[in-house]
Formats: sequence, structure tokens, C-alpha cells
Amino acid sequence: MTKTRDSVYTNTDAVYQEICDFLDALAPLDPYMLWESGRMNFWRYNVHADKDPQAAFFRDNVHLWRSEDDALVALFISEYGQNDFFVEVMPEYRDLYPDILRWVEDVWARTRSTIEIDVFSNGVEKIRRLKAHGFRFKCHSENWHIYDLDEVDLDYALPEGFRVVAFSDAPDYASRVALVRSAFSNPDYTETRLRSLMASPDYVDAYNLSVVSPAGQHVAYCVGWPERNSQDTGYIEPVGTHADFRRRGFASAVIKACFGRMKANGVRTVEIASGAEPNISNFLYDSLRPKSKREIHKYTKAVA
Repeated sequence: MTKTRDSVYTNTDAVYQEICDFLDALAPLDPYMLWESGRMNFWRYNVHADKDPQAAFFRDNVHLWRSEDDALVALFISEYGQNDFFVEVMPEYRDLYPDILRWVEDVWARTRSTIEIDVFSNGVEKIRRLKAHGFRFKCHSENWHIYDLDEVDLDYALPEGFRVVAFSDAPDYASRVALVRSAFSNPDYTETRLRSLMASPDYVDAYNLSVVSPAGQHVAYCVGWPERNSQDTGYIEPVGTHADFRRRGFASAVIKACFGRMKANGVRTVEIASGAEPNISNFLYDSLRPKSKREIHKYTKAVA
């Protein structure tokens, strides 16, 4: 095996960008990778936007492996810093998996009793490596819905007075924050996180859409993103509807509007992730007629 070394993550812009470049280089080589540069941006600029950039969280929940010439060849990251983690490795360095998983258990997991990782259900090689290290199937955790924009129906109708607009055309931060808090039962969501999301390197103003009521309230929204490594591919994350305005077709309308804008810019394939059944969001995403779906499975191991 080629000589490598592991290194601590410093949450500097330079190292962060290096990780994104590594993920973009890996994407066309590994159809089973789950942690992409877009997810990395969402992690830094949305999920953990309220944290001090020098907070211990970032150092504790990211770890790197480098080749002899200092190139980044493998990444460990925890999305939430709980029991969850992801591992992405360049194909020619996959023999590192045992060392990486030992580091996960001996260092990162020493204060945890169980750990878990999400993988594509047909990612046979990665699953084999996890099982060899004692991981076992836990559940079907997510669905990825994949849409061909040349085939989906982009037409939608809204009740009188409601309209779909770019957030920049109706920039009511307080209303959007209230919408997100209601949609996801998340009272901790802040304007800081919204502004940070909009400062993400991949942010496209035209894809940050809201359904706005006649009174000016933001009642549903979604944010579309381009894939950095593929000009004709994108994804939508998140999608939400205010609890007082559900079951009225607003989420479907705002997604279709986003589909239309992305298609006009040359995007042909869009992915939307959801929790696995019985998560009710699957009714919405299935109604939009995805061309295909991919299952994400969770594997777990007791480490106490």
C-alpha cells in the first residue's frame, strides 16, 4: 500500500477548499459517494453556520488522510457530530479503509457507544468493507429521487394572489426564518444561518425560491443547487412548507418552478433526497414522477 499519513482538520478556507476539490475529483470516479462538495458547503454554510469557525467541533469531526506528496486521498466527516459519519476515499487508496475505521473507533468514537454510517444500498464494495469491520445493517434511511427535466411536468397552479418568486425579489428575512422554523420544527434556525447559506460558494440566487401569500408571508420554499462537477446536474435541498399552509400544493409548485429555472440554464437531471418511508415527503416526491430512485441504507456498530 502507498505510504500515507493522517492529519488534523483545520477549518481554514484553504483546507476547506482543498476538501471540496478532492470531492469534485472523486465524484466522477465513485458513483457510490454520498458526501459531495455541495453537501460539504451545506454543512459549513448552513448546518453549522452559527458556530465559531475555530470551534473544536470542526477539528473533532473532520479528519484527513494524505499521500506522500501531501495530496488529499481520504476524508472522514460527521455531519452533526453525533453518532453519524461518512468516509470518502480515492479508488487507488481504498486499502486505507481498515486504518480509517480503526481511527474512527479508537479516536472519534471513544466517547460514543454506537456509530453509524449511511451508504448506497448497491455500494457493494463499501458495504463489504464495513461488514468486515463489524458493521451491520440497521435500516433503510433515505431515498434519492432522480428527475429527468425533459420528462417531468413543469406546469403548476397557485390559489389567487399567491406567487412563486426568488427570495431576492421578496427579501423578508423574518418571514423566511419563521417559515423554516415551522416547516422543520426548528426553533433554533436563525437569520445568520439563512444569510450564511446565501453566501455559500455554489449559491444561485435564481434557485432560492419562495411561495409568497397575498399578505406577503413566505409559506413554502426550496433552494436549488448546481453540481460543481457536472453542468447538467443539480439538486434541491431543502424543501419546506409552513405548517399552516400544508396540503395545498405549494411545495410541488415551488419545486416545479425551480425545475423550470434549472432546466432553462441547461440542467437536465435533478436529485431530491428524503427520509425513507413512512416519511410523508415521499408522497410529494413520488407525485413529481422521478425517473429513478436510489436507496440509502444505514449500517451501525456498537463500540462501547
